Amino acid sequence: MTPRDALLEIFSEPLPSGSVRPAADRLKRLAGEEFSRRGLPAASVEAYGTCRRLVLYAAGLPCGAPSGKALSEIFPLLLGRLEFARTMSWEASGFLFPAPVRGLLALHGERLVSFSAAGLKSGRVTEGQESLGPRRLSLPAAEKYFKALEHASVLVKDDERLAAMRAALASASRRMKLGIEAHEETLRENLYSAEYPVPVVSGFAQEFLALPPERVRAALRSLAFFPVSDDDGRLQPYFAAFRDGVSKGQRNVEDGYRAALELRLAAS
Repeated sequence: MTPRDALLEIFSEPLPSGSVRPAADRLKRLAGEEFSRRGLPAASVEAYGTCRRLVLYAAGLPCGAPSGKALSEIFPLLLGRLEFARTMSWEASGFLFPAPVRGLLALHGERLVSFSAAGLKSGRVTEGQESLGPRRLSLPAAEKYFKALEHASVLVKDDERLAAMRAALASASRRMKLGIEAHEETLRENLYSAEYPVPVVSGFAQEFLALPPERVRAALRSLAFFPVSDDDGRLQPYFAAFRDGVSKGQRNVEDGYRAALELRLAAS
């Protein structure tokens, strides 16, 4: 039989941004070790993370009952071995995670990988982006996962989200004819705070430019915003940021971001 891909998605309430990538890395390592220990060959094993989901994707696993049985044992084992600095318990079994788990998607090709964990039974249903697209998605096969989520406005793969963010900032910079200071640390913070990052460009009161430039930059970065400067590096009364998805409230988001920044600058 032709090998098929296997998928595990842990869908939760929003996760702390700093916990996502370490958890995905651990998920990948543990899965690789378990597959190897059980003699379950995979063409590749990858793990991805967003602010609301951890995803394990193993390509090219052999089909058949032995693989299905092994996956139904491996997947809950992996969940139990994830480690976080801070966790909580919200259901009767006492499962620990940084935020309540709301769904477990587990497939091998078209077959459901059945198991229970965190007070939930695995299924083939997940959710799209909160502000765009269909909310609930039923997956026919593991191989359809990434495209289905993209159509529901979720960029699951970290590198694709990061590329989209860089492109959005570059485009905004060209439109403004100014430079956006895209610091790597701020990019990484935004990377794990949005599943479908949408740029927001706004400004702040000119009077705050009387403050030392580094103080203004520090306030911007503390909110995960990006400073804007001219060709000579002089700070301008604008900033760029990201929000998760698009909705009719874009202006409200801009106003809210501006108010948060000016409040912080006023306290400087």
